[in-house]
Amino acid sequence: MNSRSGLFITGTDTDVGKTQVAYGVAAALTHHLGIDDVRLWKPVQTGVSVGEANADSYRLRHGSRIGNQQEEDIVSVTLPDPLAPWIAARRSGLTLDYHHLVEEGKTRLARGGMWMVEGAGGLGVPLTKQHLMLDLAKDLALPLLIVARAGLGTVNHALQTIAYARQAGVEIAGIILNGYQDGEEANVKDNAMMIEAFGGVPVLGILPWMAEEADDAWRMTWAATVAERVNLHQLIGLERK
Repeated sequence: MNSRSGLFITGTDTDVGKTQVAYGVAAALTHHLGIDDVRLWKPVQTGVSVGEANADSYRLRHGSRIGNQQEEDIVSVTLPDPLAPWIAARRSGLTLDYHHLVEEGKTRLARGGMWMVEGAGGLGVPLTKQHLMLDLAKDLALPLLIVARAGLGTVNHALQTIAYARQAGVEIAGIILNGYQDGEEANVKDNAMMIEAFGGVPVLGILPWMAEEADDAWRMTWAATVAERVNLHQLIGLERK
């Protein structure tokens, strides 16, 4: 089958490592699977400025090691307050134009390539007064890659996210459990089994906790880890279970 045109990457909660997984997947697809047209898009980021090392746009660009986009092209809207986009925009005296954001996304997708679109937080994060992050994923018609914690509580959060997406009619490509510690492998595998049994969604990868470092050697190691531990072919729609 043909590969997907992209993925909408969301998290089950804050601080699940969504951005780290997003750029790791992009790097693995590019440098290990040999896909040469991977593109990145961060529609909205908050609590940072473009160019800061902790900005998602900066981390996506440098962590992916792709080099075909400048940081300013990766992100569309950057807001200084570390809040949900709706409130962060309001604090800055701005109103996010949701329909313009959707049209921009569709224009990007129409250029071709494989797009990794990273949302802000989870699906229930308010994007505007009338729209949630879930609405953007649905209107872009991209399958979801859900990033969840590996440990205790992840089954509940994952199943809730799956149910929420299904209720809106959004396709789910799969789930990656991220951040397990040494000695937790057996428990994480049980969590993956329960998510698949009750959610009916494949867990496509289980990733260890790796503290992010800002050097190419670490980024190469992280990309290799993702390539080894995530079923990239199934993730992008090149095979089925």
